[in-house]
Amino acid sequence: MENKKRLIVWVVLLVLTSAVLMSFQGCSLFRKKYAKVETKEFKLKASNYKKMEVENPNGDITIKRSDNDSVITIKAEITKYVTKKELDQPTKDVILDIDSSGSTLRVADIANKYDNSFHIQFDMHKSTNVDYVIYVPSGIEINVDGTNGKVNLKEFNNDVKVELTNGNLNVENIYGKLKMELTNGNISAKLDSTKSLDFETTNGNIKLEVGEKFSGNFTAKTVNGKISRKNVTFESTDEEKKEFKGTLGKGDATVKLETTNGKITIEKK
Repeated sequence: MENKKRLIVWVVLLVLTSAVLMSFQGCSLFRKKYAKVETKEFKLKASNYKKMEVENPNGDITIKRSDNDSVITIKAEITKYVTKKELDQPTKDVILDIDSSGSTLRVADIANKYDNSFHIQFDMHKSTNVDYVIYVPSGIEINVDGTNGKVNLKEFNNDVKVELTNGNLNVENIYGKLKMELTNGNISAKLDSTKSLDFETTNGNIKLEVGEKFSGNFTAKTVNGKISRKNVTFESTDEEKKEFKGTLGKGDATVKLETTNGKITIEKK
């Protein structure tokens, strides 16, 4: 009987709390939300920077080679889910934070910077996400930190480090040093050559497609999965059930592939 009374009290408190929160929200829980999209573009002088850091908690990041070696171009597409009334109002609470003051260019977004009101998000949609497309000349080191979204890297000769949680990584013809660490996601790469390569994912697959003249000294490991090779001839191989070592070509580059829960595939492009 006592437990039943406690349960009733908790239910009443929950109903009252929900009513108060909805009054703060203006009953926004029941309002239909619309995707409001804004685009921004920035151009910066590339010779001012040795390194670029990109941080994005929600959204995709695509980095490509710049056609102009003197310019870094940043394009941002901001998507915010708002009420119909807010569609015609400027998006003031999403600020792109681009720190260009030093030799490291830092790119990030700040949500709700000027919103000091009591605000709890009940929406099924993500409230805000930013998708970046960035064009970078060669010679600038690139660091990427993402949480929820894909990372796409294509056609440039830069050293790159990526740390990503909850998203997939796609790499195509990047010729610098590559270090990629994923927590929940797959890594897919197509490469003709590399200076060094270190791919690691906790929950996901790794697929590496190599060109005809790719040269590397390979180490591949998986805990719960398998390692397969297709149309690739290695020399000096050392193979166990969950680990493989071998040399492709002259073995010029160090290649490390490791996953905890997933499979590793190495094949010809």
